[in-house]
Amino acid sequence: MFGLESFKLGKLGQRIGAIIEDKNNVRDMIALCRNGIPAVQAVGKTLLILGPDVKKNAVKQKIGRWVREIMSREGWTPLRPRRVSPGNLFSTGMVYAPKK
Repeated sequence: MFGLESFKLGKLGQRIGAIIEDKNNVRDMIALCRNGIPAVQAVGKTLLILGPDVKKNAVKQKIGRWVREIMSREGWTPLRPRRVSPGNLFSTGMVYAPKK
């Protein structure tokens, strides 16, 4: 993914990574997807504490790609986009399904 690896190495990327790579958050992303809820909903509110830079569309797109990478590593594949609950960093996100 273009730009994602360099993003991960940056200061903001490292702070984001500490949240989205956390094993408890990964577990929560999987649990939400099992119930038809987008994975990013598990981390969206927590990411808001990192400041206004995470609200930029380019940053949110990189977070989405990163979550896709994590879910793929965990054996999940993109299924469909869905709305995220209000009050979250994201308005929509991907629901993942177990790979067959």
